[in-house]
Amino acid sequence: MRHPFLSLAMAGAALAAATSSASALCNISARPFVMGQPGRVAMMVAGEPCRISLQAGERSHFEALQVVERPRGGRVVPDGRTGVVYTPRPGFAGRDRFVIAVTGTSSIGSGTSELHVDVDVPQAR
Repeated sequence: MRHPFLSLAMAGAALAAATSSASALCNISARPFVMGQPGRVAMMVAGEPCRISLQAGERSHFEALQVVERPRGGRVVPDGRTGVVYTPRPGFAGRDRFVIAVTGTSSIGSGTSELHVDVDVPQAR
């Protein structure tokens, strides 16, 4: 049985090609979340832009996405209603974080979810 929850995932090659500023050189560890409830994401970025893509389960619809808390060590911009692109500042290394809010409906929940994103940017070698 498939559960109709939402999850976050790294954009596929076709999507990464469509968003020219985003690179697939990022590692995202996501936990499923239910629309209307909070969620948490951890990601490692190798100094390049990284797209976080919201993947909807069955009968899910995204209505809005906004950045609630901006990162200090980089920049995050919405990419439509289903993703954001995080870009670390040149020379930045360390931990960063930001919060996005996504609003929508699904078969098991509706409302706004705040997703807390923890970012690790390793020192360049």
